[in-house]
Amino acid sequence: MTRLFELEMTILMSVTSNNSAEIDGGPSDERVASDVVRPSRASLLADFGDEYLSIQALFRFCYLPAGRLSLLKELTVDEEWGIRDFALLKYLAVHLRLGIEQGCYVWNEEQLVMTVGSLTTKTGAPIYLGISPNAQPEGNPWVVNWVGERPSTQALPESPQVGSWAKLDPSIEIIVACELEHPERKVVMPGLEGAPVIAQCAALAGAISWSIHRSLATAQIHSGGRGYFVPVHLTSREDLHSAPDFVAPLVMQEGRAVVRSVLSPQNAYAPARAVVQRCEELPPWLLNTWVDATAEEEAQNPDA
Repeated sequence: MTRLFELEMTILMSVTSNNSAEIDGGPSDERVASDVVRPSRASLLADFGDEYLSIQALFRFCYLPAGRLSLLKELTVDEEWGIRDFALLKYLAVHLRLGIEQGCYVWNEEQLVMTVGSLTTKTGAPIYLGISPNAQPEGNPWVVNWVGERPSTQALPESPQVGSWAKLDPSIEIIVACELEHPERKVVMPGLEGAPVIAQCAALAGAISWSIHRSLATAQIHSGGRGYFVPVHLTSREDLHSAPDFVAPLVMQEGRAVVRSVLSPQNAYAPARAVVQRCEELPPWLLNTWVDATAEEEAQNPDA
């Protein structure tokens, strides 16, 4: 999952550096003939490509002008979206794809109108996107050309559902299946350097179980998988609102929780933010980690 996160960041940096043009137009700007055939849901889904719920798939589906993204941020409740709005783009990647899958869109002539997930204005009104065919045939199939509160459609689309998660039982067995010895992917366990692998696995499983018992886990969605992020505290447990040493992604399989990797704490934010209506619903340890990491990265990269 760490490599997938790094890949999405690389793609984001590349696309945002090349996309600078603005596209104007509201939900009623373009009229098309009544005999225009609208694409089927299957055709719309095919425009996302093979990636699932990723920023890469979002960029393959549609071009998102910087001005539209800025307007979206102005309309919605203030929150920290990170360098290059990474968490917001991940949110859009998840909810636009799920919205198409679930038929949560309406047509306004040849324009798709969708909600922006569960994002609302500062007064609580839903926010909508208008997505039209891209006039540039060599570019993305679609382009976001309108953002606002009041689309000119007779019917309003519903927000997509993010799905359900298997219950995380505190008594569940923790299976550690991540690399603890591989020379390139080795996980450095603070305080356990040189300890036998079985001891490191036991320490990791114990730390995960300790956090689960204290309801510190949070739901997440990444590459189509629905699981949990659990903070791993190995060096200190004095302040449970501070950043943990690691975050362990848990995948539920046959009544067990499987850990295949560990992440830097800030890398867990975007997939977790995508499944809640408001960022305040996330656990304090994740919110604080994200804000601190973003501030540090902005200080190191003031032009980002």
